[in-house]
Amino acid sequence: MIAKISNRILFPLDCARAGSLDILQYTKEFKTSQFLSTKELDELSFIRMKKILEYSYENVKFYKKFFDSHGVKPSHVHGPDDLRSFPVLEKRHIQDNLQQLVSKRFCTEDLVLDRTGGSTGTPIEYYYSKKRNHSRKAATWRHNGFIDWQIGDKTAILWGSSRDTPENTVKHRLRNLLIDRNMFLDVAGFEPTAVVEFDRQLKRFRPKVIQAYAGAIGLFARYFREKAIRPFSPKAIVTSAEMLTPENRILIEETFNAPVFNRYGSREFSIIASECTEQDGLHVMQEGLYIEIMKNGRHVKVGETGELIITDLLNFGMPLIRYRIGDAASWKQGGCKCGRGLRRLSNIAGRTTDFLVGFRGRLCSGAALTVAMVAERPTLGQIQLEQNDPGRVICRMAPRVPQRSLVEEKKYVVQKLGEYLGEGTTIDFDIVQRIEQEPSGKYRFSKSTLTNLFQVT
Repeated sequence: MIAKISNRILFPLDCARAGSLDILQYTKEFKTSQFLSTKELDELSFIRMKKILEYSYENVKFYKKFFDSHGVKPSHVHGPDDLRSFPVLEKRHIQDNLQQLVSKRFCTEDLVLDRTGGSTGTPIEYYYSKKRNHSRKAATWRHNGFIDWQIGDKTAILWGSSRDTPENTVKHRLRNLLIDRNMFLDVAGFEPTAVVEFDRQLKRFRPKVIQAYAGAIGLFARYFREKAIRPFSPKAIVTSAEMLTPENRILIEETFNAPVFNRYGSREFSIIASECTEQDGLHVMQEGLYIEIMKNGRHVKVGETGELIITDLLNFGMPLIRYRIGDAASWKQGGCKCGRGLRRLSNIAGRTTDFLVGFRGRLCSGAALTVAMVAERPTLGQIQLEQNDPGRVICRMAPRVPQRSLVEEKKYVVQKLGEYLGEGTTIDFDIVQRIEQEPSGKYRFSKSTLTNLFQVT
């Protein structure tokens, strides 16, 4: 009953109060458009792709220069294959040209500033419009609806970004009590005993959904299995931020006696794709994102894996066009039994991060550190954390700053890792020109050879 009141009455009233009624309009639109045919959705997204190309060429200094330098214009685009001649936007382009990427029709004061450390440990800052912020929220709620997860449903969240936790004010506590109804566990740094306490909280709170870093919920599942603890069983578990391996999915589903639904998103674009109840590929947020999967300069065939190139179709404040996100995937064959026409991704690769063990067994998610540490320090350059012994971390750095400033960057890293892994953790630095890729071609922000994280004392 409370969930229905939150969904149908309190949430719309709160949107009206906050001047964000377009969240409701976008939500209604996305709930309808998801059942268009695949052909209709392809046409819709391509029309929006052409529109953002034309807009950016006219209103964004960077793109005018970028496109001209490659001899391309939006008028050259007549079909999807014509996009291949347009240059790819790299993270370094954003790092070096942030202000030139902002549309002349917007002031930065009217935009939302955000940051990401990314799965590769490379920090960037970027903007999006307030209207885009609202469409991102609506997209998330639409995708939540794939598994009947509605506004007002109790949700337990295992997350590692302090930016995503509600403020501890009367206003935000009241909103959480009446509308959001979330319970948070910060996995950016916690003691092993927190796993048992979290299960106790789950059994008191009784959430409908658990949303979690894939690695974090997998770690909890292993602990419960080792200790023969039967944890609380929600209606659904949604994993994100890290790769969900087939082995981890089975472990989590069997341990929690609940289905796992995988989700793929990023700070830059919010939700990108997620599974429905069929668990057969991840439906793309096709109305707001144009996704290309490229290999050797061409668009891949269905079932073939390539790198993801993503365009935000609705962010006119700071357009991200043909952005190399650093992950790989393939297109799923055929339609989904759920009836949605949205295209589906499969075999998503990248974002492999490991838990790190700090002083006296303190645990920290590598994915959480990309936000808590790297994203907050754009000058860091690229970072990789490696662990072979408990309580000791190798910090590999490919700095962007002059050598004379490296001392301050090291101090920052020591301070942050001390906060999340414990002050007694040993940090060894390895300064390099570049951080090498894995054999798979991907970068890993953190990697560990430790096998049993809970036996460290």
